[in-house]
Amino acid sequence: MRRLTPLIALVLLAGCGGDDEPTASATPAPTATATPAPAETAQPADSGGGSAPYVGSLSVDPERGTLMIGTGLGLFRLEEGAKEAKPFDGELETPEGAGAISPNLVLRYTGPGRLLGSGHPKGGGTLPEDLGLIRSDDDGRTWTSVSLLGEEDLHALDVRGDVIAGQPVDAARVLVSTDGGKSFEERTPPAVPVDLDLDPADPRRIALTTADGVFVSNDGGGSWRQRDVATTETHLAWSEQGQLYRVDAAGAVRVSEDGGESWAEAGNAGGSPSTITVDAQGRLYAALAGGSIVRSDDGGKSFDELTKLTT
Repeated sequence: MRRLTPLIALVLLAGCGGDDEPTASATPAPTATATPAPAETAQPADSGGGSAPYVGSLSVDPERGTLMIGTGLGLFRLEEGAKEAKPFDGELETPEGAGAISPNLVLRYTGPGRLLGSGHPKGGGTLPEDLGLIRSDDDGRTWTSVSLLGEEDLHALDVRGDVIAGQPVDAARVLVSTDGGKSFEERTPPAVPVDLDLDPADPRRIALTTADGVFVSNDGGGSWRQRDVATTETHLAWSEQGQLYRVDAAGAVRVSEDGGESWAEAGNAGGSPSTITVDAQGRLYAALAGGSIVRSDDGGKSFDELTKLTT
């Protein structure tokens, strides 16, 4: 889920393995090439006359099923049952300035109509380049600052209750808040994260992926254990029903029922994902190259296209 996210409903944390499992403390940080492409990148659409924006964030309203899509070219909203996602802008007001926000945002729903996000302003206003953690209580129309304004851009974000976790872009750092984003403590991950997600049942448990594999912390990021080796860029989504999903660069879907200790093959999303998420019903969403947004209603075994973004 790209996936303070929402920090939102930005964020976002059950037993350790044996002593023979490798720890993460000695893992070297990968080069910057392991980091997902910047949100400004536009990719060619598979068909049609436009281009497809790079999708960096997906989040679903837990009550209405609205899918919020954050891209390098702006925000899009897809209502439940609709076929076309509609673009829109939000307005952020802070003590340091105000202006429109839409491109390059990572968003997480924290409740019906309530969002947490992080990223950059649209331009033309008086906002700082890094927005820190921001909040909206009206489905993204208006926003206020929570913390870290002008200090951080949280590239990977997740939120569970008052626990928020986010990764400052391109950095081997994870920021964790236990008070709804008012303050953060820094944690050191095994390497630069590709993605991270919090366990809905225990938000002190954080799963993240790097260029070296899948790692899990059971103590809010204080220590890490490697749970699997991943050889490609891999995205994560942890469902409220307990399943932890991962989708690799080839679209292969694997699922864990035990917090990442073991994995079973599911299906294939149909392309290379830039971000994934799971909604309150446990349905798995993926944004694919070419602007396609797909969803699985059967645990990642099969996928149907919901919409295709073009500009």
